[in-house]
Amino acid sequence: MESPGPSRRALLRGQLLARPIAVINEDCLAEAGIVCRSCGDACPDAAIRFRPRIGLPPEAVVSEAACTGCGHCVGACPGDAITLGAARRGDAS
Repeated sequence: MESPGPSRRALLRGQLLARPIAVINEDCLAEAGIVCRSCGDACPDAAIRFRPRIGLPPEAVVSEAACTGCGHCVGACPGDAITLGAARRGDAS
């Protein structure tokens, strides 16, 4: 399913960036209880961190500030759960 794009409110607030970043969707293997860190291993900028969760494998989280949008993680993901999309301006997570 393709993202519907930015909301009108986001456009009016100027919350769009010109550069793409990695976006991890619900097809991530960790959501199915499978430990997988392929995206983090493939990321040359260490922009993908893994947040520990109780009872589940760690959740992959993209740092918008560190992600360069290179796409290495997209090809490395065995679940095809990563796409490149627009980041929000000013978000330095």
